[in-house]
Parts: sequence; structure tokens; C-alpha cells
Amino acid sequence: MANFSAAFGYDFYILPLASSSVDVAFTNVTSATGTAPGGFIDISSPASGAVSYSAGVFTVGGTTYAMDGTDDPVRLAGLTTASLETDTGAEDIYTYDNATKGFNQAVATTKSFSISLSGIADFTDTGYQILRLAEANTVADSLKVKLVRVGPTGTTEAVYGYGTLMGYTESNEVTSIVSWECTIGGYGAYKIDLA
Repeated sequence: MANFSAAFGYDFYILPLASSSVDVAFTNVTSATGTAPGGFIDISSPASGAVSYSAGVFTVGGTTYAMDGTDDPVRLAGLTTASLETDTGAEDIYTYDNATKGFNQAVATTKSFSISLSGIADFTDTGYQILRLAEANTVADSLKVKLVRVGPTGTTEAVYGYGTLMGYTESNEVTSIVSWECTIGGYGAYKIDLA
């Protein structure tokens, strides 16, 4: 799996949390990665190990998650796509004076974002299992994810924010390997650290 990730050039981390713990104001956050309070997600020691889930709470490698956004994230290995897509909603204003010559004037009113993910993983991969369980229980247990995408290789550019996992698709390949696709619908604003 490491060869796919290295060739792709991005590192992508997610951290499941309860909807009630989402902070769309990014209180005290000054960068995408690092320790709290300034870092959005601490990627220095990603979680690994056996994954279990019950009643809105993950347990990873024997550690029960607090589900408040302070737990260790997981790295999604074997990614082939991690595309940021944004949209700006607009209202058209029409005037018929000489200044506009009859052309409309688009006034931006809303913003939204999503991230399209796809990858190849082993069924036992920690990141893949958390992705699957968080997506499956998004509605029942009101789950969101913190996310950060770092890269491409050679840069420290980072995109980060909160989202809802949705639209999961899989294609079973061979033995324990699966190719998958999932979309993260943005929840609130996203931030960018350019480097």
C-alpha cells in the first residue's frame, strides 16, 4: 500500500467525531497539523490496530475514542484520488441600464465544498475500517469527520475542515483487497495552509 500512497503524493487523515463536537469556528486553530490547541489534527502518531464500533464510539487498538475531536486520526493508505471540489452559489442581478449593457451581475451568496476519495485497501486496514464504519453510521449516530489532506509530495500545503462521509462504493478485487470510492460533503468552511 505504501507505493500507491507515495506515487499519489498526498497524505489524507480522518478522525471520526460526534456532531456535537464540531467547531466550525475553528476556535484557537492556527494550522492544519500539530498538537492542540493550535493544530487542527495531530498527525504525528496515527491510530492503528483492531477497530470496533458500538453506540457511536470507536475503539482502535484497544483505545476507546472520546469522539470529541481530540483522538488520534487514521491515515487513509492506498489513495488514488483526494480531489477538493468547491462551489459558489450566486444570485443573478439584472439591470437594463447603460452601465451593465443588459448583462447580469452574479452576486456570490453561498459556498460549499466536497472531497472525492478513492483508493485501494486491504479489508483489515485501520483507516479503511474506520472510513466504512463512520460512513455506515453517519445518520444513525450523527457522526462527522475531521479531515486534513497534506501534499502533494514536496509541499506542506494542507486542506482541512469537517465533513460528512457519504456515497460509499466498493469493487471487490482479489482476496482481501478492495478498491473503493467515497465522498466527503463539507460541513461548514474549509481552511487552506499554503506552503
